Amino acid sequence: MAYKNNPLDDIVKCNIEISSPASSDATFDSILVVVPGPKDSGETSEKKNIMVKTTAVSSADELLDYGFATDDAAYLAATAAFSQNPAPDELYICIRNKSGDEGEESGYESITDTLVRANGEAGFYGIHITEFRDPGDVEAAIAWTEANEKVFAFEYDDIDACPVKNFSYYRSFGMFSGKADGYDGENQPKENRYAALAWMAKCFGYDPGTETWHLKELATIVPSAISTNNKKTLEADNINMFLRYGGCNCTIGGRMLAGEWIDVIRFRDWLKAEMQIRVFNVLKVNRKVPFTDNGIGLIEGAMEATLKVGQDLGGIAPTEYDSNDNPIPGFVVTVPRASSLTEAQRKSRKLLGCKYTARLAGAIHAVEIEGFLTF
Repeated sequence: MAYKNNPLDDIVKCNIEISSPASSDATFDSILVVVPGPKDSGETSEKKNIMVKTTAVSSADELLDYGFATDDAAYLAATAAFSQNPAPDELYICIRNKSGDEGEESGYESITDTLVRANGEAGFYGIHITEFRDPGDVEAAIAWTEANEKVFAFEYDDIDACPVKNFSYYRSFGMFSGKADGYDGENQPKENRYAALAWMAKCFGYDPGTETWHLKELATIVPSAISTNNKKTLEADNINMFLRYGGCNCTIGGRMLAGEWIDVIRFRDWLKAEMQIRVFNVLKVNRKVPFTDNGIGLIEGAMEATLKVGQDLGGIAPTEYDSNDNPIPGFVVTVPRASSLTEAQRKSRKLLGCKYTARLAGAIHAVEIEGFLTF
């Protein structure tokens, strides 16, 4: 005889919540290329779209569908970027609009307006303003970049005419791409106008913390042939170069205008974004993080997990040992004890005093060796 079962909910009520962790929308491998519009006067739906909105392309040839020609700056720049190994998955193309204001000397909207518009339409980290080499445009792009936690790249080909005279910028780097080896005077390879973009495209292909920008080969770019004095001048101004050593064409330097290493800035930005999202997820996925030692420990764990990933990538040094075999940790995290916080601090529900120190792994760019031969 079959008996009817009453629902167990009458005795054991069981509800299961699913809390989805948030994901970071920060990106450290995407590039915005600001270009003039296509020369083609024809109107297509594709051209109309790219004229009004920042558009992602995954190859240079895609630009032909938007009305660009193979000799347009956008196409040449995209070719230089996509020729690298590793190459970017895509580039964001933003057209700098013509200005309706006759008072605009350049005939274009301000670079600042262009970047603000693009920033509202796409998520990007690197910036290159192709074909807009006026010092005012470069300075404006740098100022916007510094204020918005991006990275800006530019190149120039007159060794005595760097478009930037202020070398206190930590998010912008320049590359000298003139005096191409085997070329005379004004007869320079057109690809070299996009050397800094090519360099950025290649190095953004590496995870933050795994790379140095020094001694990287660049496809399609011709190295410069310059004197020792020229090299010293560029080095003193923290301007990067593309030269030939040991039969290889390679980048020399890897510094921002202020002298900091490009890879350090990029890794720092990644570490900040990664730690923010991990700590945020601790607060989000738990119904409550109590203001106790256990709750504070959850925050501490998220901080340590972030730094461990940074260590695994190679951005943070591993634990090493001094000459007496005493450990030198790669990072140290400190958080307060709940009992050390005042009642007012606990009532505010804001945890203060969480800190960490970490040693950068750095990179070896040059080696000095001394040796002695004896009989």
